[in-house]
Amino acid sequence: MNTSSPTVVSPREGLKWVKIRRFLTLPFSPKSLRTYMTVQRFEDVPIDRLAADGIKGVLLDADGTLGPHHTREFSEPVRNHVAKMIAAGLRVAIYTNAMEDRFGVFEGAAIVTDVPPKPDPRGFEIAMKQYLQLDDPATVCMIGDNYITDGGAIDAGMRFTHVQPVPGPENFFHRTTRALACRIARWYFPLNSSK
Repeated sequence: MNTSSPTVVSPREGLKWVKIRRFLTLPFSPKSLRTYMTVQRFEDVPIDRLAADGIKGVLLDADGTLGPHHTREFSEPVRNHVAKMIAAGLRVAIYTNAMEDRFGVFEGAAIVTDVPPKPDPRGFEIAMKQYLQLDDPATVCMIGDNYITDGGAIDAGMRFTHVQPVPGPENFFHRTTRALACRIARWYFPLNSSK
């Protein structure tokens, strides 16, 4: 079965100035890399810890976090973990820069649309207010694989959980810049971990 998306591209995907600017400033801005926790897989995010730490809403990156880039199929453990978050009372929204028409299997999760591209803080604020229906960024956690895009949540006052990227088809530039940003984060904060 074909798990890649059609040739249609989201207007938020690709090289945008907001992404370039964040990437270039990361080495000089350690506070923009402060990570709430780091996990191997999305399913390793401890839901009880989120609740204990006052998290009420979760924004989820899709590509590289919930599955390979541009996938249209998500594993049962991933689907179950999203369902457990919702059952635990967390407000959940999927926030991707790529196409948004792939997430019908995540019942109860909002799909963020019509916002500026990550890492633009305005996009995170809109996602928080309109899709999670929350007002306090300190009660929101962004879960994603990319310090450049998903890590923009830190600049918006949210917590950021870094997930090791799910391998899959992605372009060299994206893979390389994401890896460099992760190395910079680990250099500043080597012990970010959920363990």
